Amino acid sequence: MKLFDNVPNHGAGLRREAQRWLLHLKSDMVTTKDARAFEQWCAQSRAHVEAFAQTRRLWENLGPAAQAVASSEAAQIATSVTAISAVPRMQPRRMTRRAFLGGAVAASAALLLVRPPLQLWPSLSDMSADYRTGTGEQRQVELSPGLIVVMNTQTTMNLRKAAGHAVGLDLISGEINIKTSGAAQSQFTVYAGGGRVQVSGQTQCNIRCTGSQVQVTGLDGVTTLEYGGKRASLMAAQRVDYGRGGMDALSHADTDLTMAWRRRVLIFDGQPLSDVIEEINRYRPGKLILANDRLAARKVQARFSLNQLGDVAALIHDAYGASVIELPGGIVVLS
Repeated sequence: MKLFDNVPNHGAGLRREAQRWLLHLKSDMVTTKDARAFEQWCAQSRAHVEAFAQTRRLWENLGPAAQAVASSEAAQIATSVTAISAVPRMQPRRMTRRAFLGGAVAASAALLLVRPPLQLWPSLSDMSADYRTGTGEQRQVELSPGLIVVMNTQTTMNLRKAAGHAVGLDLISGEINIKTSGAAQSQFTVYAGGGRVQVSGQTQCNIRCTGSQVQVTGLDGVTTLEYGGKRASLMAAQRVDYGRGGMDALSHADTDLTMAWRRRVLIFDGQPLSDVIEEINRYRPGKLILANDRLAARKVQARFSLNQLGDVAALIHDAYGASVIELPGGIVVLS
């Protein structure tokens, strides 16, 4: 039996379905049941896969255009606000259909910039950040003498300065390794998830901020953490997790696992496959979608080089017998 029938259907209804799927897969409410339904939707015909691919490409091309539209709209609004006091009060004009549609398109474009579907392009906050890394990218930044920050994949941060000197940064999302030496001028503060991480002197720590959760791991010297009215001092190989209003107690940290990303390696020691897929998606362009509950619960002992992630779907197929459906844009459904 062929996976796809030759159905040349590219109607508006099919395109609307593809758009709804693209938006839903990006949402925070996707379940394994949804992933199975998406797999079944794609398997109906090649036209379904092509419609989804065309929708993805359209929105990918819309990203830069939407940014230009948003900038133009902002400039026009600023000009209007400046001039409004000099204009006599007039009766409001009836909005034309063309103006309404233009505003709707601009609003939709702005929404796509704020929440890009499947992270197909950087969000507006990412594009406006002082420093950011793309999927699979790592970057080292020397913010000042004796102060080095290494950024992991999908990391966004803004710098704080005082009197021309770097005194802190806002870690919006992602993961960083920060190291200070005796040459650093003063205490440096990282603001992440509502907490404050302070380093000074000879100190090194790793900070990971994903969603509403933050993980801080001490690697050298003393790292000070303040969150929700609590304070902790982390020595080397100690870790604290915080978020959602709570902060865990100090615990031992496996620094080899914590720092594996610096060696461009991912190490998994007994984590469920669902967690492994979630982590791999941070480094791999596109998206792996796991559509099998039993498969999701399988425990994984594995070590991946970041250079291997293009073949990870085949590795999962070989190890667990998962079926693999590859879609355009690096989207792969595993079931």
